[in-house]
Amino acid sequence: MKYGIRYLKNSEILPFIPKSNPSLRSLLLKSPTRTLSGVSPIAIMPPPAFCGGRCTYCPKGENAPQSYTGYEPTTMRAIQNAYSALRQVASRLKQYCEQGHGADKCHLIIMGGTFLCVDGKARHLFMKDAFDALNGKKSPSLQSAINANEHAPHRAIGVTFETRPDFGFESHADEMLSMGGTQVELGVQCLSDAVYRKVQRGHTVSDVVRSTKILRNAGFKLTYHMMPGLYSTPEQDISYFRRLFTSQDFQPDMLKIYPALVVQGTVLYNQWKKGEFEPYDTEKAAEVIANAARFIPPYVRIPRIQRDMPSPLISAGVKNSNLRQIVEKKLEERGEKCRCIRCREIGSAVRKRTPLGKLKLSLGRIDYSASGGKEIFLSFEDGEKDLLAAFLRLRIPKQSHRKEIDSVSSIVRELHVYGQEASIGEDNPLKMQHKGLGRKLLAEAERITSGEFSLEKIAVLSGPGARGYYRKFGYSPEGPYMAKKI
Repeated sequence: MKYGIRYLKNSEILPFIPKSNPSLRSLLLKSPTRTLSGVSPIAIMPPPAFCGGRCTYCPKGENAPQSYTGYEPTTMRAIQNAYSALRQVASRLKQYCEQGHGADKCHLIIMGGTFLCVDGKARHLFMKDAFDALNGKKSPSLQSAINANEHAPHRAIGVTFETRPDFGFESHADEMLSMGGTQVELGVQCLSDAVYRKVQRGHTVSDVVRSTKILRNAGFKLTYHMMPGLYSTPEQDISYFRRLFTSQDFQPDMLKIYPALVVQGTVLYNQWKKGEFEPYDTEKAAEVIANAARFIPPYVRIPRIQRDMPSPLISAGVKNSNLRQIVEKKLEERGEKCRCIRCREIGSAVRKRTPLGKLKLSLGRIDYSASGGKEIFLSFEDGEKDLLAAFLRLRIPKQSHRKEIDSVSSIVRELHVYGQEASIGEDNPLKMQHKGLGRKLLAEAERITSGEFSLEKIAVLSGPGARGYYRKFGYSPEGPYMAKKI
């Protein structure tokens, strides 16, 4: 402040900058990394409910969904908004708009592994309220709210649900599809029935295999939560990561790596106090993850390493919030680097302030087996810079419980173009989106479906807000999917 006059905030200036001046708008943008992956994430939490599990490491915070402490940023926003989905989404949209993000394309993330245990009517009302907030108007039912989102000011490109591996079966998949779901995060933690019994997890590795297969064949994208140091040695943890990608039973699309933490009020805390359990410290956790990185294929994304938990709440374990950077430094010292999608997407170069220059993109393809079917990962990448601009996940399923995905169908589980989020219809020379990469990937998926596998139909599981995109290429609604005869 000078002469009694305060400086204007970026958020106060942005509304007056014309869209015809993208350079200046980009300069004033607050928290630009929020939307570097191409969409605006909106994480919300349902009211606390019992998930059916009694895991020894679970914090069970007061007035917080199970497995959360009540002090995570998302949980605190939920509490401030009385766990109202309408208020949580509206609050987040307001923040994005004030920071200069269009938030035209959003990704709803329903956090807390308890959601499928919530009463059905309450669950549907929560989701309807979330879509009503995106739509800017109220709808009479959840389905009408989902349908209205196709033309809404804030469109849900994807919808993620967190759940347990024993809540990923046919009925659970159908329920998540009915709520607009496109992605599922499974709390896998490890690949040991002995450990599951020890921590009273309440499910088995075979449940992980079964739910993975059902969800994948229904078209969902899959994220596994893994917990190194949960009654394991570094060698055992590394073997888990190796098995994830050498066995076709697993092959998750994404990984969230959360080393085991000791939090007061848990059974694990009591065991730690008695000397019966010792978690990894920062050095050991970083070493395990760095050694496991060699087994992570380039078609996998690691969105997060280390839980977003205030360090004063952690009695023992990794307290560093920059664990990912520590892992990256270890790899760099060895002359190695992580080649997961997050480390190679165009947004990562912006995040690290690396000049992009002119990209030389070419079409890449990786084929692999998963859950009895065939997965084809198509991408546009700059091989010299090792940067990824866009990708598509095509599945040739062996058998799906969904009638829409029959024996003559393939399914696109994900289509993503990276770079700063571009508003719907915007052609910004500084942004990678809306340059035709998605269209080219979709055309290649159609060619592979008919030309290589002699199939007659291709389906897409997209968020309701992305349906209009697929309509442009001849797709039409079929249940929760967009489909096209080819």
